[in-house]
Amino acid sequence: MNKRERILAACQAQPVDRVPYSLWYHFGLEPPAGEEMVRAELDFYRRYDPDLFKIMHDIPYEMPPDLPRVQSAADWRRLPVLDGQSGNFGQQLAAIRQIRAQIGDDVPLVDTLFGVFATAQKLCGGRTLEFLRADPEATHAGLGQITVSLANYARALIANGGDGIYLAISGADADTMEAGEYQKHFLTYDQHILDAARSGAVNVVHHHGRGIYADLILGLRGFQVYSWSNWLEGNPDIGAVRAKTGVCLMTGIDETTFGQVSAEEIVRQGREAIAAVQGRGLILAPGCAVPTPPASPEANLQAVRAAVAG
Repeated sequence: MNKRERILAACQAQPVDRVPYSLWYHFGLEPPAGEEMVRAELDFYRRYDPDLFKIMHDIPYEMPPDLPRVQSAADWRRLPVLDGQSGNFGQQLAAIRQIRAQIGDDVPLVDTLFGVFATAQKLCGGRTLEFLRADPEATHAGLGQITVSLANYARALIANGGDGIYLAISGADADTMEAGEYQKHFLTYDQHILDAARSGAVNVVHHHGRGIYADLILGLRGFQVYSWSNWLEGNPDIGAVRAKTGVCLMTGIDETTFGQVSAEEIVRQGREAIAAVQGRGLILAPGCAVPTPPASPEANLQAVRAAVAG
């Protein structure tokens, strides 16, 4: 099997020649786009050879020059709709096209979209819920503009060589808000973005956080892979999530201790995850980004692939 065949088979819980795997870390580039980013991604791909290539999207969401940050309820109404193809998004698409040209079509490629809540948090300095509770109408006006902008990028990504989106959803967890509040204010926005990416063959929903509301996010439509950190306290284990859904699972490696444990421990974690699903419907991966080297030893990075060997 080539990588695309392996990933698509895993997405359908079909037999595979071996369990596919992926991993990723932030490169810490400044600026986080352009030729240097393309070189870093390609070097990473050639060194670690993942079956699912997740591109890091560290370039910021573009704001108007006269509105660098949302500081009042009225500012939410001033957020523009971005076309998803120019500005910072355009720079990321240019990188995607260059990367695709270098790696060919045999490997599925996804790019990160930070969900509406996560994006809003960055734009207002973490005050989204404060604004939402004080002036829901104005805040939702801005959240709607963000949603349309992210949906525009999702469509453009797939048109420019991506196989799907990696939708990083935060906020749907007990540490941030109650499940009902997330469902009321944000879940529809998540679905809108997934709807925009419906032509993608490998759409990943990454459910970030501790004490995640798995049932809530698993109820969304239009994704083939569910990613979460199964090692975090309060999060469901692999068996519990497999009992809830037939979508492909992407997890297994503890990213929180990745830089401190031995390579042998990472192999053990990986093989335990594989055994939990009898080798079907799984992409072995960390629950989130692992630490940027040298905080992640080379032997540990190579151990993720070693866990699926044989």
